[in-house]
Amino acid sequence: MTKYERYQDYVIKDGKLVGEFEAMYQDFDNPWDQSFREDSVLSKSVIENILRQGGIKRPYEIGCGLGYFVEKMRTICGAGGGIDVSKTAIEKARVKFPKCHFDDGDILEIEKISKFQPDCIFMDEVTWYVLDKLDEFKSSISKDFKGTTFLHTLRQYPEGTQQYGKDFFTDLKGFMEYFASVVDFSDWGSFGSKVDPCMHTFFVGVIK
Repeated sequence: MTKYERYQDYVIKDGKLVGEFEAMYQDFDNPWDQSFREDSVLSKSVIENILRQGGIKRPYEIGCGLGYFVEKMRTICGAGGGIDVSKTAIEKARVKFPKCHFDDGDILEIEKISKFQPDCIFMDEVTWYVLDKLDEFKSSISKDFKGTTFLHTLRQYPEGTQQYGKDFFTDLKGFMEYFASVVDFSDWGSFGSKVDPCMHTFFVGVIK
């Protein structure tokens, strides 16, 4: 029997961060439908298109979960790495995708990320879960990854409905303003959908 009925409740519940990612991956085999959703998310398609343009050889995903998109990055770029706070998720990723590089750890374990020598850092939908570490993360990437491509996607909630993280940003404009001190933006945008009231936002830039 699982602790919560829904995997989402291990993450954010009643407007508050729960953050029980290890327990979630122990109790649920495929949270967020990772095994097949990568091909149906528009913001991911944008990231894929950027990778297919060439130039990026060693992309690294922060919050990679079960590793499905890391494998996709590897097939496009020739190499792919990722890190996740859940050891269970990383163990499964290593078994399923042995040609990829995986680390277990959190967003501030810069040493582990650096060892992969990435030329691109990608964050997909994990920023809401690490808000308390974002300021330190920004300082770290500016120090250790200057000149590295930075790709970021994040779901933004409809106006008036956001409960968590309102002190940080509530839309794409605020999202970009938060990172503007450490990222030189080149492209950005958002996608809407009839089936999802949230906006799927993204930005691309270089760490400065």
